[in-house]
Amino acid sequence: MTQRFHPPTETIRLGFWAPVYGNWIFSKQPGTHNASFDYTRQLTLLAEEIGFATLLLAEHTFNPFDPESDQLETWTSTAGLATITKHIELMPAVRPTFKHPVLTAKMAGNIDQMSGGRMAINLVSGWWQKESDAMGIASLPHDDRYQRSEEYLTILKGLWTQPHFSFSGQYYQVNDVTLAPPPVRKPHPRIYLGGESDIAQRLAAKLADDYLINGRPVEEAKQLIDHVRPYAAEYGRHLQFGISAFVICRKTEEEAWEEHARLHAMRVEEAIPGVDRKVQMIRTYAYRRGAVGSNGGTDAGLVGTPQQIADRLWAFHDIGVTTFLLQFHPMLEEMQRFGEDVVPLLEKSNVWRHPACGEAHHV
Repeated sequence: MTQRFHPPTETIRLGFWAPVYGNWIFSKQPGTHNASFDYTRQLTLLAEEIGFATLLLAEHTFNPFDPESDQLETWTSTAGLATITKHIELMPAVRPTFKHPVLTAKMAGNIDQMSGGRMAINLVSGWWQKESDAMGIASLPHDDRYQRSEEYLTILKGLWTQPHFSFSGQYYQVNDVTLAPPPVRKPHPRIYLGGESDIAQRLAAKLADDYLINGRPVEEAKQLIDHVRPYAAEYGRHLQFGISAFVICRKTEEEAWEEHARLHAMRVEEAIPGVDRKVQMIRTYAYRRGAVGSNGGTDAGLVGTPQQIADRLWAFHDIGVTTFLLQFHPMLEEMQRFGEDVVPLLEKSNVWRHPACGEAHHV
């Protein structure tokens, strides 16, 4: 194998999307859908065994792809996983539209205590109007949502790090609140934030720990990272980067693309009726026609042989991506295949180690 040279920064962190909607191919065909807690439990325990470092649980009250299909509840599931896992980070999404920041801070802090310091959040500024309408909750224009999110994150950080916290803003008022016990994780639970608009990128640079990117080719991901990094530098901060990707691994490239065609044939192209397709995230790589998976999916290029997939992961790492939020189908079988065929190649690169074995030594 050709020796690879990586930036002397963070190691590769493997993560996965829990199938809270039932699958990540947007299929309604029989046998493709499992949104049960038991299935996510099995996946999470397998992921820990393989060496995944984090999992993301997207948040919706009811299924956006099919209102009559099962939808796994995010925060109660996260709490359940906290009690049966040992090292994997737990990253539930949270949407300011539906949860007050004091409530979120308390729940996250409690789950952090339950898990021994493994809590994180993915702040989502909200993009599905039909869910708000169903609950009779007024929505905000795009930029206003991110202004509210800035207040939200400011309050979360303040409550997690200060014994007495007060805040007065346009959207929230907090008066001398103490949350005890505080989170175990220091300085606070890790904060992930995505979004393709400039205001989203600037908010991530200012207050998030990781900026999440929709899957796309390496060259385009590099352009985006190079664009966002200076925003973080303006605040004297070091921002980390993660990317979403759908994995299709087979012995040959031809077999992998045959599987891509099979999965795509099961996809319902109009996956989210009522979504605002003028939103920047939707207009880029979020749910592109012709791709498999969500949030960029196979546009990240993780379709091919184990070596091709490992090479692509290395290429992303070379440009500064450290966290990979992966999707598979069927989840359990394909995650196992990834663990058997791709992970050993990553381990040989010496920039990845099983989280239970400590940090890797960089070459």
